Amino acid sequence: MKFITIIKDTFMLLLITVVLVGILSIAKVVTQPAIDATNLSTKIKAFNEVCPGYSISEDITGDVVGASAGYDASLNGDEPVLRCKNESGEIIGYIVQCTSKGFGGPLNLIVGFDKTGNVTGVRYADTPSETPGLGMKTTDKSFLDTWINVNSDSVKEVDTISGATVSSSAFKQAISLACMFANRAVTMDGGM
Repeated sequence: MKFITIIKDTFMLLLITVVLVGILSIAKVVTQPAIDATNLSTKIKAFNEVCPGYSISEDITGDVVGASAGYDASLNGDEPVLRCKNESGEIIGYIVQCTSKGFGGPLNLIVGFDKTGNVTGVRYADTPSETPGLGMKTTDKSFLDTWINVNSDSVKEVDTISGATVSSSAFKQAISLACMFANRAVTMDGGM
């Protein structure tokens, strides 16, 4: 009698599992288009913040990536280096997505550049895990705005945040790397 009860209970658990997996699969199929649309909208908004006038972009990572020795930062994302265009199809700048290791974890940045290689905007791709009150100062608008109009020649001149040296130095490394790739893109497109 016990054996039949065990078989029956096992079958019921299996049936419940199959039904729940089916329900979750259907929910994913139904909600995925809305999730994708929201993610795309968020991405376009972020790109417009760092590269004003952004309409479309093309991945040029393969054209500009080469040696990047000496940087404590790396490129980040599926399409880390983008050529940005406005609605008319005119090149308006570049976006470089990069990451560096801060005190509390990765600092994932989206950095916009104009056609000459000057920074037009910086924002975080996600919220960093830096120390509240210190490393998190790198997320302040006032700190992010200090990078506007910076280029590869002037990165060294931007001061780190006192008390948040690791985080702000990592941020600076990521900006330096982004500037290097933006300069390569500018040169490739005949600018500078």
